[in-house]
Amino acid sequence: MKIDFKTYRDKVYGCYIGKNIGGTLGAPFECYRGVYDIDGFMQDVSSPVPNDDVDLQLAWLSAVEHEGKNIDSHVLARYWENYVSSVISEYGTGANNYRMGVVPPLSGHLRNENRESNGAWIRTEIWACLCAGNPALAANYAYYDACVDHSGEGIYAAVFTAAVQSAAFFESDTDKLINIGLSYLPEKCGVRHAVEVVRESYKNGDDFKTARKKLLIAEPSSFGEIGGEWQGTSLVPASGKCPVQKKDKDIPRAVHGYDAPASIGIVLIGWLYGGGDFGRSVCIAVDCGEDTDCTAGTLGAILGITCGAANIPDKWKNGCSDKIAVCSLRPDLLLNIPETVSALCERVIKQFPAVSSERAEFNENDFAVVAADSLAYDENAFYPYQQENFKELLKESPHTARYHFSGLTVKVKYGDDFVAVENGVKKRIDITLCNKLYLPQYLTVRLLGLPQDWETVSSAECCVGLEHWHGSKTTHTRSCAFEFVPHDINRGRYDLVMEISVNGRGEREYVPVTLLADNAK
Repeated sequence: MKIDFKTYRDKVYGCYIGKNIGGTLGAPFECYRGVYDIDGFMQDVSSPVPNDDVDLQLAWLSAVEHEGKNIDSHVLARYWENYVSSVISEYGTGANNYRMGVVPPLSGHLRNENRESNGAWIRTEIWACLCAGNPALAANYAYYDACVDHSGEGIYAAVFTAAVQSAAFFESDTDKLINIGLSYLPEKCGVRHAVEVVRESYKNGDDFKTARKKLLIAEPSSFGEIGGEWQGTSLVPASGKCPVQKKDKDIPRAVHGYDAPASIGIVLIGWLYGGGDFGRSVCIAVDCGEDTDCTAGTLGAILGITCGAANIPDKWKNGCSDKIAVCSLRPDLLLNIPETVSALCERVIKQFPAVSSERAEFNENDFAVVAADSLAYDENAFYPYQQENFKELLKESPHTARYHFSGLTVKVKYGDDFVAVENGVKKRIDITLCNKLYLPQYLTVRLLGLPQDWETVSSAECCVGLEHWHGSKTTHTRSCAFEFVPHDINRGRYDLVMEISVNGRGEREYVPVTLLADNAK
């Protein structure tokens, strides 16, 4: 399967126009709980509405423009540190962890009450557009992105959304797209359960209000608890379309920060009950309340991809400003924030051949986009240029940090205590070295910086031989461990360094290991 450049371009435009429409439509109702009956914008939309759902994608776009396809969680964390100014919720916790030396995916997990909330799945459009027709690669990048400030359901929701949006460039059937997204999830998780609840409710003939209630009972969300039941605001007073709400005692209180499953479920309610009508679909997503700008924005992006910008009704397409206003970024020449949605789309399109070169079929003036052999996840498939199989990442997260070097992938696995150290308690750090070359390598791994009074249980140095992939089933990947017992802990933070040298080649790579004298879980 393939689509020509004109079709690809129209779908990218549809993606971000739909994102802009849905985000603007839902903005006044964000954080409130209620059921509405809107059919259009309820506020003045002549000026652009700032939207963090898009803001972070602008930082990722700059990363891709300057770093190319070799993006991973560490690159994205550095761009976050440089350009993202927002310090609320999971954004702030992830950034604060990273500034302390706690790297992804641990940065997205430690002390992060909002790690399973909505900050990651709302920013997957850039990965879908850059990996159009290649959901496995989109899911890989979505994982690298999400684990900077999320873990668990926060990551699963991002993987699901990225896969659906990437596949939507080639597949328009709603049920098939949902199944494709599900194929990238673990067999048991909250996001999958939310999807199943909504699909079953729709199949049974329930109306969207009943489906919403069943969803919030099955997978409670704390997002609508932030603002409480909608009473109207100065921006949008209560009216017949959005009346004053009363508390529904059947909906249980949620664990704070557990929001991603219900929000993905609301996206599906709008998608299924909207019946393919763009405007009706995004309105229903808002009608369900909770994180309304995110649910309607993401659904608008999905529908915009499937139908293309040309088929979004003018009422919606011309209904809100094309200009981009940011609320959570530090302006910078290197970041080079686009002024309009149109300018954003053109810059994303230009990066597609750089990120997905094996999927770009060039001709004299432009390129066509070629889909992967299977849009659903295929465990036996080989994905060129993919750093890793993201399903392995999901299994190992959040304890294992990965580092990608030119001929080597290094995995650093922390225990259940993560980066915490305690007087007299043995600490173990497992190291796995994966050879990426068709070339045998001997590696010397040294742990540098251990305090002199810390007791070493194992040697602080090991030598590991790696065979090349061809002719080797297991020995191209080998592991070792460093064990030590801390004593006389008198600092809050200890910065160690793991030095990896390639014998005979003069190559040295360095991996930071930060430990905290705290209950860092």
